[in-house]
Amino acid sequence: MKKSKVSFSLFTVLVLVLVCISVVFSGCKLSVDKEYKYNTEIITNEKAPVEGEADVESITGYVEDKEQKFVTLPYEIKDTNLVVTSIGKYTGVYSEMTASEDVEDILAIIVENTSDKVVSFSSLTVQYTDEKTCSFSPTNIPAHQSALVFTNGEAIPYADVEKFECIDSMAVMAKELPLLEGVVGIDFVDGQFIVTNLTSDDLGEVYIRYKNFTDGNTYLGGVTYSVMVPEVKGYETYKVDAPDYNEETSVIIAVENMLK
Repeated sequence: MKKSKVSFSLFTVLVLVLVCISVVFSGCKLSVDKEYKYNTEIITNEKAPVEGEADVESITGYVEDKEQKFVTLPYEIKDTNLVVTSIGKYTGVYSEMTASEDVEDILAIIVENTSDKVVSFSSLTVQYTDEKTCSFSPTNIPAHQSALVFTNGEAIPYADVEKFECIDSMAVMAKELPLLEGVVGIDFVDGQFIVTNLTSDDLGEVYIRYKNFTDGNTYLGGVTYSVMVPEVKGYETYKVDAPDYNEETSVIIAVENMLK
């Protein structure tokens, strides 16, 4: 009789343990869904800019003004690690803090990050006539790389430019751009990022930052695009729209997460 009671007690304990384990793991996945097992890396683009000078002659839609008398190049921007290496006019798609639109012969400059760090954010105020100013905001330019940037808010016809003098400037630097390699996999299909959490950890909000680029080893525009995936759970996969991302001319430059 005693033996029977002991056996019953052990069975009861075992059942309670299994119930507890079930409660703890209920709703928690133990691995990535089979459909997304492939998604273990963050997509890259072999055509993206690399360290080195811009190939000005190869930049689509840009014509350098080699005869201009506005400014002596290269032109170092005070309080930043940015240097203006070229000035000229651009015809093509313009998307600097506004919806994308087609423009013709607008003011554009090539800026190079001459430091060993990332120019996370910068702001340049430039006087282009005696009475008028404009601003540029190059963002997330990696070390020793360049971007073709346009004025913020409103495109300036190059024909209106009478001078080029930077009267105010600042830059925020970062050691590197975060990239959650080995933590998330990111693919791009039919206009959406497919984001897979490769770990059992809840990541909170995941932000994917990307930039467009053009021929000539140069980023196109100062703008950095960003999309957010809310509340990323362990081993889950999510799809999120990625406007302005193009498989041929865009590159993911940073992926970071923020827990509340």
